[in-house]
Amino acid sequence: MNMSELSSNLKQLKATDWKSKPVKEEIRGNLLKALKNNKPLFPGIIGYENTVLPSLQIALLASHDILFLGEKGQAKSRLMRSLIQFLDEYIPYIDHPSIPVHEDPYNPITTAGKKFLAQHPDDQVPIGWWKREDRYAERLAPGTKFADIIGEISCPAS
Repeated sequence: MNMSELSSNLKQLKATDWKSKPVKEEIRGNLLKALKNNKPLFPGIIGYENTVLPSLQIALLASHDILFLGEKGQAKSRLMRSLIQFLDEYIPYIDHPSIPVHEDPYNPITTAGKKFLAQHPDDQVPIGWWKREDRYAERLAPGTKFADIIGEISCPAS
C-alpha cells in the first residue's frame, strides 16, 4: 500500500475494511502472516534458533508482555528493533493540531480527540498515517542496568 492509496478523512476510512486493534493483536496477526508465508522472522540473529527465537515467537503469538534480559552483546536490542516488522505498515490517526497524541480515529482516548470527533462530521476529520518505523522508540538512559530499574536482589547468607 502506498501513501496515495490511504484515506485522507474519517469518512473515507470508514468506507474501507480497516479495523482498530490493540498492538499485541496487530503483532500477532502479522507474525502469523509471516509464518504462513515462510518469511525469515529474525534475519541476522544467529545462535538462538533453538532457544530464544522459538520462545519469542510463542510469547508474541500468546500476546505476552516481554522482558529482554541478558549481558551486553546478546542481541537484545537487535531483537527488539526487529519486532517493528510485525507492526502494520501504516495506521491511521486523527491528524489535527488540537490533538496532542496520535489518536485512534475510532477510539480516541483524550478529551481533545473525543471532543473533536463529536464536533466535526466524518468528512471533516483529517486522517494522517503513522509509519511503523515511527511508532517504535527506545527510552533507556546510557549505562542503565536492570538492577537500576527494579533494585538489587540479595539473598540471605546461609
